[in-house]
This record gives sequence, structure tokens and C-alpha cells, in this order.
Amino acid sequence: MSAKIKDVLWPAPPHTLAKISILQAYLTRWFEILGRSKFRQNLWYIDGFAGPGEYTNSATGSPVAAIASASDALQSVSAQWKAGGVHCVFIEENPDRFAHLKNKLGATANHQKIHTYFSNSTFVDGLTALRKQAHNPFSPPSPLFAFVDPFGAKGVPFSDIKDLLSRESSEILINFDSDGIGRIFRAEEAANHEEILNEIFGDDSWRTELAIHRKSHELYRGVLALYKQKLLALPKVRYVFAFEMRSAKNTLDYHLVFASQHPLGLEKMKEAMKTIAKNGDYCFSDAHLHQSSMFRFDEPPAYSPQLFEHFCGRTASYSELNDYALNETPFMNPKSMLKDLEVKGMIQVSSRDTKRRKGTFNEEHLISIMFQQGN
Repeated sequence: MSAKIKDVLWPAPPHTLAKISILQAYLTRWFEILGRSKFRQNLWYIDGFAGPGEYTNSATGSPVAAIASASDALQSVSAQWKAGGVHCVFIEENPDRFAHLKNKLGATANHQKIHTYFSNSTFVDGLTALRKQAHNPFSPPSPLFAFVDPFGAKGVPFSDIKDLLSRESSEILINFDSDGIGRIFRAEEAANHEEILNEIFGDDSWRTELAIHRKSHELYRGVLALYKQKLLALPKVRYVFAFEMRSAKNTLDYHLVFASQHPLGLEKMKEAMKTIAKNGDYCFSDAHLHQSSMFRFDEPPAYSPQLFEHFCGRTASYSELNDYALNETPFMNPKSMLKDLEVKGMIQVSSRDTKRRKGTFNEEHLISIMFQQGN
């Protein structure tokens, strides 16, 4: 935890307010979509480090945002709502902030379908207690979204992240302190690095994977790359997207990492980011290992070389290209990048549509796309 944050409430910097806005925009869509489709199933939201529920400069912390999202979704879906109740779990270790949170949410008018649970404990102990409740998202498995927002690098074992993502319709958004993890790696025994890093990554793969990075900016991106790799290795988890949250002065604050089993989840998360990005008080930055530029949602030529390099000399299906675009670029699909590459003569498109126009990519008719050999 930052030494500057010792009080029950503190002022939220722009990147924190942006993060909560992204969370609220996404959760509203998540509740709406699943509310219409998950017949009689309860929908669960878990806030792993809930905090006091507000800031000195904002009445909306992540717990308030989650309740608001659920209320908005229930109202907008209305009679089309097929799911059961919305169950929100708030875990907060600090007793003073926990008490403030309960009072804050107690004054919030809830919909009759919204149920709240509170745990004054660590993230790990809170999940353990949740598993023992008569009503929980683990038995029977229920749709679940977990927001895991710790202060610093510790307190989030990979074993718990793996368990949260093991069920259908489960997703997570993690505040991932890659810079702090890199410092722990460099500090070695002085920071009890073996125990902490084994817990974060779930094994000791960090020993070899992180040792190859010499420069600080390469190390923290190597930390992130390894974590994404571990997430994508989990059964059914195919969509992982990470982005840097930076201040208006372009200094790194942290990475937000989103993981899902379904492409629609990542599409909606990017839509939430795209909407919030207009505010200008903070910026998203590319989270790739060898890049540090700000990314925009309307610049396909900035990412088409990366797409070409990845598939260079190969023939790929549209499905492969779509997954790559979702996981590795700001875009919802690869079409704008493919158009740029085709105009430059770098790909050849095989399609069942004999009247297809150059630069158009109807996935129903596409057979494959061949990427030329590089120079």
C-alpha cells in the first residue's frame, strides 16, 4: 500500500477515476447481456479490494459503481430479465474502510434483485469464506465477474485467479502492478522474492522468463507478458488484453489486465475503454514488450505491421486473425488492419465471393488469408 494512503478516504487521481468509469461502463453491459440470457442463474460480482466505497473527490468507488451498473441493467432490461438475482461481494481488509463501506452502501437504495455480502478480510480469506456460504458462485457454477484491485504487487495468488476463471461466463479485471513485481524480482532475497513470485505466477517459471530482461522498462513488460501467458494457458481462457494506465504526464501507473472465455467480453471491454478514452485526463498506452507509444482506436496502420510480422509467411483463417486482433491490438476485429495490408500488397485473400471488392472482408465468405514472406 502506498505510504501516502493511510486515511479512510483519500483523493482519487484521474487514472483511478478512469478505471472506475471503465468498470462501471463494462459492468452495465455485462449485467444486461447475461441478465437477458442466463435463465434463472444468479449473476455474481466480486470486488476483491473494495476500499471505503468513495473518495474525498468522488462519491463513486468501485462498489458504488457496481451497484449502479446492476441497477441500471435491471431497469433497462426490465421484463426481458431472465437471470436470477445479482449478488455483489465486497471484500476489504482494513476495518475502518470496511465500516465506512458498509455505511456507504447501506444508504444506497438497492433493487430487490440486488443482494450484497461483506467480508472484513484479505482477498484470499474472503474467497475462502465465500466458498463456504450456502449461496455462492462456485457451487453450482454461476456467471461471475471479479474486480481485483490491490495496493501493490502482493495478495493475489494465481491459484485463486485460476479458480475464478475456471467456470463458464467468468471474467476478471486485475490491477496488475508489473513495475512493483519487477522490483521484487530485482531485490531477490531482501524482498522474499521466491515466495511472493511463486504465489503471483503459480509456479517458478519467472526464474528463467524474467532473467532475460536487463532494462527496467523491458522487465516490467516481461512481467506482464509472463502473466498474460499464464492466463492464456488456463482451460477455455482465450481472451486476455492488457493496457497501461498512464497519467496525463505519460508516467506509468499500473496495468489493467482483463481475461475472459468469450470474445464478446473483450469486445465490450474495449468499447468501454473507447468511450472513456475521450476524457483526456489520462491515456492508455500499448502494453507490448517492445513498444511504448500511446495507442488509438482509429490508427490501423500503426498495428498492421505487427499483424503482418506475427503471421508472416503463413496462411491463416479469419478466426485466428480475429483472436489475434482482440488479444494484441486495440481493435475489435482485424478488418481495418487487413485492408491496410491488402492495399500495400502484403496479403492475398481467398474468398468464395467472386465479386469481392479489395479491402472488404466478409467473414462468411472468407476462406483464408495468405501473408507474404517478409523481406
